[in-house]
Amino acid sequence: MNARTDVRSDEVDVVVIGFGGAGACAAIQAASEGARVLVLDRFEGGGATRRSGGVVYLGGGTRAQRATGFEDDPEQMARYLRAELGAEVPEAWLRAFCEGSLEQVEWLEGMGLRFPERFFSGKATQPPDGFGLYYSGNERQHVAHASPAPRGHVPQGAGMAGRVLFETLRRAALERGVLVRCHARATRLTTDDDGRVTGVEVRELPSSPALRLLHRSLAQLMVLNIGLAPAIERLEERLGRSYTVQARGGVVIAAGGFVFNPQMMRHHAPAFADCMRLGSAGDDGSGIALGESVGGALDAMGSCAAWRFYSPPQAFVRGLLVNGEGERICDESLYGATLARHIARQPGGEAYLVIDESIARAVRAELGEDRLRDHPLGEVLTGKRNAVLFAQATSFANLHLNRKRARTLGALEQSCGLPAGALGRTVADYNARLAGGEPDALGKSRHYQLTPLAEPPFYAIDCRLGSKLFLAPSLTMGGLRTDWRTAAVLRPDGRAVPGLFAAGRSAVGICSSSYVSGLSIADCIFSGRNAGRVAAAAARQATAAAARQETAAAARQPAAEVVRAD
Repeated sequence: MNARTDVRSDEVDVVVIGFGGAGACAAIQAASEGARVLVLDRFEGGGATRRSGGVVYLGGGTRAQRATGFEDDPEQMARYLRAELGAEVPEAWLRAFCEGSLEQVEWLEGMGLRFPERFFSGKATQPPDGFGLYYSGNERQHVAHASPAPRGHVPQGAGMAGRVLFETLRRAALERGVLVRCHARATRLTTDDDGRVTGVEVRELPSSPALRLLHRSLAQLMVLNIGLAPAIERLEERLGRSYTVQARGGVVIAAGGFVFNPQMMRHHAPAFADCMRLGSAGDDGSGIALGESVGGALDAMGSCAAWRFYSPPQAFVRGLLVNGEGERICDESLYGATLARHIARQPGGEAYLVIDESIARAVRAELGEDRLRDHPLGEVLTGKRNAVLFAQATSFANLHLNRKRARTLGALEQSCGLPAGALGRTVADYNARLAGGEPDALGKSRHYQLTPLAEPPFYAIDCRLGSKLFLAPSLTMGGLRTDWRTAAVLRPDGRAVPGLFAAGRSAVGICSSSYVSGLSIADCIFSGRNAGRVAAAAARQATAAAARQETAAAARQPAAEVVRAD
């Protein structure tokens, strides 16, 4: 990573654990305010941010919104998010997040990040390259609460833009003098007699290129779920060296969530335990455990974001998403993480997307409009056509492998183990409302060219979150409870743990009750900067207090006796 590793003493102003989106933002903010910052990362940085699509949820009238003809303001943004997030997020927290959104855009652009001023109108997991703005959530489904405006901002770059976003943050951190130590695992927080967090114990691998390559390779293989965590820990224990770093202003935990910890997932979030894990090997809950070890309270640990994206192709939205009782679950056009949240609430997590042959034909027609073979091979291999690859691969699986197929709805019910007649009644009610010109019972818009489900054969696509043929990527949203104003970690009684802060997915954030694309990264920026700002201020106060003590101590010393020689 070409990171600086020249820590010249065992004391800095601020220590940040984790060099992903939240950790980088905390470090940049603290360094910008004059603090000497050390970042520790167990691997080589980037975290879930670097592996993501790089979408940032921003609004209030951004440059990209204005350039594409959309009006937005903090009030409309807050109204929509209130409808999306529910009552769990305090009003003052939500207001501060929305009112500060424009400044966050300026902050990112000041570091060189650019959001193309082009709007993508289609329904997509992420817009094609060159589009910097799209509807990343359910804004068009919540028109009764707020005027809809697209707020999914995608940085300029090819393919998954998370790499572009993180590289911008990484460069900004290094330019501001932030010290970064990779392959360095925080193993324990140190405290004083009053319980104040004073620093961190570290286990760092030697700088051998071969050893660090092995460490990095094992971490990358963790995504295969083949139980490599114990091997990585043994390598760190046997070959690492230990040392302690003191932090005058405090320690910021920004080490990600716990999706790569199977035991924690089954204990705290069993409904999402079989999902595809999204993030990095560092998302093993170790940062959360560090905070808990010194008295930090945990919250929202069962909250996860998982994505059940069956669209694009958009024609799939015409189908009916039903549970194990054959009853519709929700509006099928909702954002993928909202769909997954509805599915997770169903008995046994059972869910099927029911379509007929006319919808299957429309899906094939959409796929034929944008085929992989129509693009240069280099663009496919470098990730520039990931959206096309995703749509082609998942649609093929869902039309041919990950489904049940039958000539009648009754036979389809029997094949799926649904109650006799239940699916037939659901489809009949849906078709009757369409034929009568009535609004959809669950709010699905006719914008999606809705048609009756009547043409055999019929298909039931397996939409369970644990499906191995239709993967649902997931990350955790719960963590350490914090004061949103300061990012200070709180104890169960609501008191702050002195000297300890948390940000990003190591903490409960603005997105912990509900999720739309870009909200997690936006929360990483919001909470990370808060943590860095407050920790830097605490360091200044500690330095000033130490200077006053030294002055007072010097004043108390007796004057030196003057000896004259005659």
